[in-house]
Amino acid sequence: MKPSKKKIIRLLENISEKYLGNYIHLTILFIRYFNKFKRSINRNKTYNKFSNNLDFINQFEYKITSQNNEDGIIEYIFSKIPNNKIFVEIGFSFYENNTLNLIKNGWSGTLIDFHIKENILFKRFVNFFFPKSKIKVLTKKITKDNINLILETNLKIPEVDFFSLDVDGNDYWILEKMSLKNFKCICLEYNHWMGNEVKKSIPYNEDFKFEDNGFFGASLLAFHDLLKIKDFDLIAIDSSGTNAFFVNRKYSSCFEILDPIKSFKSSPYLYSNKKRSEIRSKIKTFNFVDV
Repeated sequence: MKPSKKKIIRLLENISEKYLGNYIHLTILFIRYFNKFKRSINRNKTYNKFSNNLDFINQFEYKITSQNNEDGIIEYIFSKIPNNKIFVEIGFSFYENNTLNLIKNGWSGTLIDFHIKENILFKRFVNFFFPKSKIKVLTKKITKDNINLILETNLKIPEVDFFSLDVDGNDYWILEKMSLKNFKCICLEYNHWMGNEVKKSIPYNEDFKFEDNGFFGASLLAFHDLLKIKDFDLIAIDSSGTNAFFVNRKYSSCFEILDPIKSFKSSPYLYSNKKRSEIRSKIKTFNFVDV
């Protein structure tokens, strides 16, 4: 879409929100993004790999509605371990996330994010395209202090098969506070800019706002060592160097357990050479903390 057309559309959206009321405004957004959502759920599988440092599990990667190739890894994991098709995803985009393909395949679950409009749009699209689905969408800001209460209050289920956490900031501190004994598989976005040998996170800050400058989240080794204590093993890292997958130790014998240093992947394929250089030059100046 041309920049001039984008500006006109944004202007119309702002006018509708200001003068036509929330319902009409959201209806306009529904119409605008309808085809985008439809294309997403009907997209053919793509199998692009973004790293040469591949493990056995990477051969099962593919993308439909995930950001990268997480869809294929998720399908492979749950072909190996028993499940009731129940998920929880915290932090998601309304047309591209780790559980939309699961919803398409009959899973039920809960999605949590603090973006009100995106949440309403997502719920409307799911109700339209998958009217028999059992999906709960919560508009909440997740913190390390409220995470367990929110899950206990809203999840009336004995186990969570798949859990995805991506809040672009305080992920480590939230995960640290969570009780995970009834979780089977966890997907986390790690900060690949920090490399494979450090155990660091951003300092905890409830008002943290993500900027695409390399200062976010925690390193892969930090997540690995935290989850090792909580009885989870690393079994997959998607080839884009974005998400890592851990399974409860009760099921890890079904997979190759990975070394977070040897299997580490960093493939910032979405960035220009200039942007990569800028971030890498700044990464050592940021106030990450040891964990």
